[in-house]
Amino acid sequence: MALPRPDNAEVFNVHPTGEQYTEFFSRALVRTQDLEVVRLVMPAGSELKEHGVEGALTLQCVEGVIELEACGKRVCLRENEMTYLQAREVHAVHAIKNAVVLLTIVLHKAEPALH
Repeated sequence: MALPRPDNAEVFNVHPTGEQYTEFFSRALVRTQDLEVVRLVMPAGSELKEHGVEGALTLQCVEGVIELEACGKRVCLRENEMTYLQAREVHAVHAIKNAVVLLTIVLHKAEPALH
């Protein structure tokens, strides 16, 4: 199912309302040709296994505590903290406490063919 393109200056609530932290789930909030914003709800102990994505990304911890493994180190992100990873950087995310995380990915467009 394609997400509708957001209107300019549209307001979104990034905190899940009325939802329980019993299982990991994600919801795409915005997807355009250039950008994807996803809300991750991560109960304590849940994880995103090691992987990489094609675009540069940011992870912003809205609530709780997560541990990020990337670039040969482990760092904790707490409420209101964020980090940046370059494109294709292999990483894993672990929820230390129940967490809400915003994941923003810069999507790569195909390069135009040279004539």
